Amino acid sequence: MQQRPVAIGAITMIFLVLSSATRSVFRNALNPMTLQDVTGQLAAPTRQSGSDLTFTVGPQSNLHVGGHTLGNLCTFNGLPFFSATGRQWIKERTGEDVNLEYTSPRPSTLDPSTSNGAAHAVPLPDKEFLYQLLDGWQNSDLARLFPFVDRVLLESTVAAAYHNETSISSPGAESARACIHAFTTTCLHAADKQHGHRVIHTVDHLQTAHDLIPRMMHESVTIDGLQAILMLSLCSLVITGNILILEMLLASAIRFVFHLNGHLAPVYIDDDQFRRSLHVRELFWICYIMDREFSLRAGHSPCLDENQCDLTLPDIHRTATEFLAGIRLAMLQSEVYHRLYSLKALRQTDAQLLGAIRDLDSALEIWRMSIPTNFRPRLIDRETNAMDTPNTIFQLHYLYCMGMIHQASGRCSSWVQNQDTSEAGSSLAISVEASRSMLQKFLDDRLEFNKNNLRFCLPYFLTAICHLFSNILFNPTHEGIDDDLELFMSVPTHIRTRVPPEIPRLTAYHIKLFEDFVIELGRLASSAIKRAREGFEHNN
Repeated sequence: MQQRPVAIGAITMIFLVLSSATRSVFRNALNPMTLQDVTGQLAAPTRQSGSDLTFTVGPQSNLHVGGHTLGNLCTFNGLPFFSATGRQWIKERTGEDVNLEYTSPRPSTLDPSTSNGAAHAVPLPDKEFLYQLLDGWQNSDLARLFPFVDRVLLESTVAAAYHNETSISSPGAESARACIHAFTTTCLHAADKQHGHRVIHTVDHLQTAHDLIPRMMHESVTIDGLQAILMLSLCSLVITGNILILEMLLASAIRFVFHLNGHLAPVYIDDDQFRRSLHVRELFWICYIMDREFSLRAGHSPCLDENQCDLTLPDIHRTATEFLAGIRLAMLQSEVYHRLYSLKALRQTDAQLLGAIRDLDSALEIWRMSIPTNFRPRLIDRETNAMDTPNTIFQLHYLYCMGMIHQASGRCSSWVQNQDTSEAGSSLAISVEASRSMLQKFLDDRLEFNKNNLRFCLPYFLTAICHLFSNILFNPTHEGIDDDLELFMSVPTHIRTRVPPEIPRLTAYHIKLFEDFVIELGRLASSAIKRAREGFEHNN
């Protein structure tokens, strides 16, 4: 049965524009450099005059720092971080104005310090090399978390891409080629060893895959096309940090999923059809995971409408434990967004808000207990060893969700009037403890931190640091506040000691902005502590 064609008008134009825009910067953005190089370039940052950095902060601003979204983060009195009212409150606590040099009102896609360059279109990789990548991919941590390809179905992709031999599984040659280039990029990034020449090769395959998307849109809706878009989405998140393109790709992937009926549970007709349907269903779940994760992190409503989807979980006997845990976590993240951060949730009464927090805290504990004991995340036990990528991801997700659930209590008027985050069992105290735990685990080297998960980890560290910063401003004279300040100020230095000697230029740029933002929070926190202590001494 022939697939329905994609509506190519507006979507194709979007990707033509994005492809043209990214081509001129991909090579320089991912060209290897050291953090020392980018530090010299950004030693004295200035506000750019371009539209991406010219803005007026308002109550609903969604600021970005080094490619990461502050999203739903609020100060502990419920004010959005660095909104006009939020900045006024910070000034009241610190006596200082907030420096916003390192933030942007929209996702930054380009590195302003780079000159124009161009990634080269490259041919398909040698087939022998492709199968070597496939062997390595199947044994990788990422494959257990994101089963992008099915080895049997990939044979049809190879036939279509290399020999124009289309089939029911791979009816479009351009889609197949885009899939191969995207898969090559993903595998090269996930490889344990990645030499300098491979970094350049990676960006060439990445840009070639992007260039093929507009042509792919003229073909039938294909599994190969969906795989390509999802792998490029992951690359946008963990390699380039291009959040704008990530949003566009995810929206397109969701339309592909609906055309391919991935939102419905597979029905058996014959073996070949059922294998395709099962894999499309896996791709649906990857869409769901990415959409829910990005929604909560960015503070945007999800693209995928759950009311139109069958959310029956996959067979536990046919599904990797890590993938199933990721699906369940995404369902929880969806509930966190809808019950705490959606427009409707912002209008709740105090009683409704606290009830939602209690329900979600219980749901998070149920999810935690569903994780096998060998990598089950914990809140207080800082001796937990999560020295591989899946374990690290679940540990970060658990502590992040814990913080995001309980920081919402800052919107409750009774909590704000009490202004106490130290009382045992209080919701804000749990948010603070989760943030401390995350950062301490990182500083104690209890989390795996490498080139593959570098970009993934930074937003979680940023969230934890913002929680501790809010706690310091709320309670600048409490015992242990100096320890919290030292804890979050140690993170940038520890990151520098863990990154490879050379990393992609855009990654180095974003790390530098992250460092500068943390330094700014440290400056403000120090001012708040000093101001509070001087006031205490004056009154006594």
